[in-house]
Amino acid sequence: MLIYITRHGQTYWNDTGKTQGIKDIPLNDKGREQAVKLARRLWDAPVQAIYTSDLKRATETGNIIGNAIGKVCLATPHLREANFGEWEGLTIKEIEEIFPGQLESWYEDPGFRAPGGESINCVKKRVRCFIDQIKELDIDKDQGILVVSHALTSKLLIIELLGLPISFIQRIKLSNAGLTIIRAIEGESALLLHNDTCHLYE
Repeated sequence: MLIYITRHGQTYWNDTGKTQGIKDIPLNDKGREQAVKLARRLWDAPVQAIYTSDLKRATETGNIIGNAIGKVCLATPHLREANFGEWEGLTIKEIEEIFPGQLESWYEDPGFRAPGGESINCVKKRVRCFIDQIKELDIDKDQGILVVSHALTSKLLIIELLGLPISFIQRIKLSNAGLTIIRAIEGESALLLHNDTCHLYE
């Protein structure tokens, strides 16, 4: 099965560098344009189903694509972004100033939680539940699904599908509406494309 993975289109908070987490921020105009361009890219892709996070920025991205390619979106909380608690609404610089040392702990310890938030390990469990769910799908090896999620959640999905250590999370870049493709085969998954954004510049 092919798994197409994308991060939602841009929001105002993305543009201003604010940490979103589970705050339900909609796409901005640029984000909607990015979704339209990605839909054109996926027009003839063998996508049989679309799964999205249940947060607005992901469902809106998924619905724009789904309407263009004729597929219904299925929203699931398993693909929701991490709850960043009291960090939400703050820039990285502000987090470092208000909560000194916490970002370093977050990156070094997957069990660390922002105040009022959830850990990387918690998000990883949700992602594993989603992977177990899609394993049951009756989809041919040359057909696929599209997953529309968020930066951290998508990174964990990639890591889990490829069997990489969780420390790789800092080495993965995901742009808004960038496209990653993984051929998911038990024990032999392969990365075919990563964070391709060429469609956004056409």
